Amino acid sequence: MNGFLARVVTRFGIFGLVLSLVGAPILFGCDITKVTANGTSKLFVRAAPGLEQHWDYELAGDALPGNIVQMEGLLRVVPENEILVTNAIKLYTAYAYGWIEDRVEELQAQNDYAAAEVQLTRARYMYMRARDLAKHLIALEHEGFDEAYQGGLEDFERWLDTEFEDDEPEDAAGIFFAGYAWASYINASKSDMVAVADLPFAVALVERSVEIDPTFFNGSGTVLLAVVATSAPGAQIEDAEPAWERAMAITEGKNLLVKVNMARTLAVKKQDREMYIRLLTEVLEAGDINPEARLQNMIAKRRAARYLTQVDQRIPPVVTAPAPAPTEEAEPEADEAEADAEDAAAEG
Repeated sequence: MNGFLARVVTRFGIFGLVLSLVGAPILFGCDITKVTANGTSKLFVRAAPGLEQHWDYELAGDALPGNIVQMEGLLRVVPENEILVTNAIKLYTAYAYGWIEDRVEELQAQNDYAAAEVQLTRARYMYMRARDLAKHLIALEHEGFDEAYQGGLEDFERWLDTEFEDDEPEDAAGIFFAGYAWASYINASKSDMVAVADLPFAVALVERSVEIDPTFFNGSGTVLLAVVATSAPGAQIEDAEPAWERAMAITEGKNLLVKVNMARTLAVKKQDREMYIRLLTEVLEAGDINPEARLQNMIAKRRAARYLTQVDQRIPPVVTAPAPAPTEEAEPEADEAEADAEDAAAEG
């Protein structure tokens, strides 16, 4: 279509272009707006590394809200475009975690809990929008998500196994982002027991995605599962440690959020101060180890720097009580010594 328009301009000028745009829907039976929106989506695929590999945290954060609004506008035109839906999900989750929750932590450190709650509410809305978009992405190819959820966890897990039994790599995206956004919403809503009760469904989605492709999205699924294995109600350290080992192996040490979250959850749960400091220091000392995920690793370093300053709050140092000073036996008073000498002389 773009080649056709170029030829029109070459041969007939701008007036011919205007006529072609007016008449194209009639001649070709297509909607130019939709054609343009769908064509734009391919541009976003090629342009995405420009954001993911950017080196300036502040600049990237300032750009994300505009990108989100742009995606929402395009989705009004072509809501079934999988590339645009996936892009919107990534933008919402990235901005909520990397910038809004970062601001929440800053405000909490300043004891401004009212302002922190305002920002946390924003993050919740973004995570839920991302989850709903992910459900929509799944529904483009697979029906029955809501019905399976209503049937309970066993029905839901059975639905996942049935609908995604072929282990197609492209299926990992929708179910991962649905589970990731859902779990992130729950993490931001810990006081809401209704929300927390849905955690097993979010975990089931991420587990199925990891079964299909554990490396998807820089191995983020394995990281989330390790965090859950450490922090979920009733979690045991002996079950959590293998999950972290797997996350480290899958990401090959190139996703620095693994060590940040390992320090924040496992080291704190074990009250292992040495592990906590070592992991966060390794993050801060790491170079540009994965240019393809440079921005993600910059977010990890920003968190690591903050968490290091909070080590005494998270894992108080062990204070060893000083040993009692040795006591010396009091020497006998002089008069007592003299009396003893007199007694001895009298006896003699």
